[in-house]
Amino acid sequence: MRNPSGLAGRPKPSVVRVVPPQDLPEDDDAALVSAVRAGTPRAAARVWDRYASLVRRLLRRTLGPTVDVDDALQEVFMRLFRDLASLREPTALRSFLIGITMHVATSELRRRRARRWLLLSDDGTVPTTEVVSDEHVLEQRQALHALYRILDRVDTNRRLVFVLRYVESMELTEMSAVLGCSLATTKRRVADAAERISRLASRDPHLAHYVGDVE
Repeated sequence: MRNPSGLAGRPKPSVVRVVPPQDLPEDDDAALVSAVRAGTPRAAARVWDRYASLVRRLLRRTLGPTVDVDDALQEVFMRLFRDLASLREPTALRSFLIGITMHVATSELRRRRARRWLLLSDDGTVPTTEVVSDEHVLEQRQALHALYRILDRVDTNRRLVFVLRYVESMELTEMSAVLGCSLATTKRRVADAAERISRLASRDPHLAHYVGDVE
């Protein structure tokens, strides 16, 4: 029987189906961890999009505001995806990532001090090439540079604890998870870091009037 449309014998046109991309979790870290572990496309990129700015900020505040942190940033996420299988509580992705960030920062601080001892870099002070005319801005910049000079003088553990609590304003409970110690131990470490850095800051003319803010 002839096809009344006159299309007899012609190949059937192919059907193009538009398949929506697999949904990825927007706000659920646990679901996002599961997606990365399962190899879901774009899941790793979503982790980067969600947390890269946080990690970059932590690195800059820990290592110094003028330090190029791109290599350290890449290292943090390489370690994250390498070690993600060891994360027991997927809901703790943020704390897990911050902990990795602190480990990377610790390694970089130790390398920096080693280079300084070997005279392969400058003395570690925060450089500035800008001319600032505003007196208030200049005062703040001088205070910031003075703070990082002091942070270069204290041990790495005190420096990291101080940055997390007083620069990043992290809650003690999250710090406890990041540092892997009890809340009581975290409080003691914060108090110790604050006491040490406050004592040094009280002797610096650029920081003395800020010391009362560290409590």
